[in-house]
Amino acid sequence: MSKDISTQYINKLQVHFRSLVLLLLILFLPITTSCRENPVVPKEDNSTTVSRSPRLGLWLAKKGELIEHESAAFDIVMTAWFEPGEAAVIRERHPSAKLLAGLSLNWVSSDPEWQALLVTVANGGDPDGPLQITEDMFLKIDENNDGILDNRCAFPGWDDPAIYAMDPRHPGWQELILSYYAVVASQPQHDGVIIDMLDAYPFCDGSWSEGVAIPLDPSAWVSGQEQLLSMLRDSIPEEKWIIANAGCGFPEGSPFPQYLNGYLLENSLGAFCGLNMDKMLASGQRALESTNPPHIVVYAVDTDDTGEVDMSRFRTGLVASLLMDHTYFAYDFGPRDHGGVLDYWFPEYYTVMLGEPIAPYYQENSATLRDFANGFVAAAVDGPITLSLDIPYIDIATGASGTEFTVPKGDARIFIRED
Repeated sequence: MSKDISTQYINKLQVHFRSLVLLLLILFLPITTSCRENPVVPKEDNSTTVSRSPRLGLWLAKKGELIEHESAAFDIVMTAWFEPGEAAVIRERHPSAKLLAGLSLNWVSSDPEWQALLVTVANGGDPDGPLQITEDMFLKIDENNDGILDNRCAFPGWDDPAIYAMDPRHPGWQELILSYYAVVASQPQHDGVIIDMLDAYPFCDGSWSEGVAIPLDPSAWVSGQEQLLSMLRDSIPEEKWIIANAGCGFPEGSPFPQYLNGYLLENSLGAFCGLNMDKMLASGQRALESTNPPHIVVYAVDTDDTGEVDMSRFRTGLVASLLMDHTYFAYDFGPRDHGGVLDYWFPEYYTVMLGEPIAPYYQENSATLRDFANGFVAAAVDGPITLSLDIPYIDIATGASGTEFTVPKGDARIFIRED
């Protein structure tokens, strides 16, 4: 998330709109859905996710840039939709890549193309099908307390397009959005679904919809989304992942992780969340302990929309993703323009061969470290650290080789054994 929310989702939505070519494609794809009577319990995965090089994610991917940049390969790619041809190109480069597609559970854009995407997919390719966005699904506010709902509840400062909150308790909205996700998940090119802005933050307190004439409070806002998540988990194939954008992270005791296979921390180390490495690791640890296998966590670090690459922040987020298993790293411009590849591919870091981790991470004085078969990573969280090593290592950040290194406070390093 970003403190400047006035344009935060404009470019995010534009990324979705680029996928509207699917509307023609989906008309000719055989569409199947999978529904079961009992909630799905994802299959256990007892294998350990290890790192021969950093594990990389791409959030709200600009697919054209990814395909154009032939050297770029990501382990998890997330966007609104993947055409079969696009998926084939991405997987030809990186056969084990997981592709996740989706929109949201609790909001819609005022942009007609965004709405056309949602409705057309939900109706299996028919934009005029029975599942439509109707006015009684929107959360609205009674501004003068006369019992009449006056205006839709919108995220403050977001316009052109506006972002409107939907009532997660509304049966018609539930049917529409669940059908959309069932279709997305049924496509063989998708390994699972991504849910943007799950919960986000409490908002629209006291609003309600014409379909559910009971005012919304924070508890109902959470329970309504939980109901949708439960139904979603039951409506998509068992082997398909469900990943959610948790923003700064779900609090302890949140009901959402039990329905998820993992989540993304959208603004890790950024200004909005104010997460330092310790807080980010704690949020990631909660995710690993509370979600279902494979327990995916993506630390999404960005430039806070400045375009200025802060290498200390970059390295800290990258090293954080290497400290625990099942954790991934994403880096781009920021909340208003996610998914860039051409300007955000760092091969000297992304292709380094650390080998398998040989022990959990540990803390020593001001250092947080983890050892790998071919080297180690070190983060200076609370103060600068000085490393005195028995054999020569290479600092990937500088290319320098030696046995003595200093890492400034707030920075991190990857070291590869020289031999």
